[in-house]
Amino acid sequence: MKNIFFITGASGVGKTTLIQSLKDKYSKKNNWIFLHFDSIGVPTPKEMVEQFGSEENWQKEMIYQWIKKMLNEYQDNNMIIFEGQVNLEFIKDGFFQNNFSNYEIILVDCNEEVMGKRLTNNRNQPELLNDDMKNWLKYLRNQANNFGVRIIDTSNISKKDVMKSFEKILEKRIKCSLDK
Repeated sequence: MKNIFFITGASGVGKTTLIQSLKDKYSKKNNWIFLHFDSIGVPTPKEMVEQFGSEENWQKEMIYQWIKKMLNEYQDNNMIIFEGQVNLEFIKDGFFQNNFSNYEIILVDCNEEVMGKRLTNNRNQPELLNDDMKNWLKYLRNQANNFGVRIIDTSNISKKDVMKSFEKILEKRIKCSLDK
């Protein structure tokens, strides 16, 4: 049975670190695949508005396309790990439209101070530490709480513990899939 894990969160929260840890451990499994939202290429905000009417509409349409692709083109993969920082409502709606329920959204999160240190010191991208990103961080956290989405708070735990947190969620999802 196909399992899809959608890992989301703002810039600097630890999504890429988690994905890399997962790849290091699980990439040799034949039925696992790791996908990244941004691999489609991200147009400028102006291009998004010209083509879709708004940046939000572009993101929604791209999520819907990704979900269709995951469900239709990856038949040999029963474990899909997808990473991207997107609106959780679009994810839920996309799966609902495709009548697919065996997915889990996981928000990777951290506090603003830690995000700032990571973006500034670790990634050398201080320009991403702005009010828009801070508001996005809060927005995704609120969405996750409202939708009952699991949150892995990476603020004060090691990479190893982040991985353990994800693997606990993974084990529960796989057990639920087998019980169906």
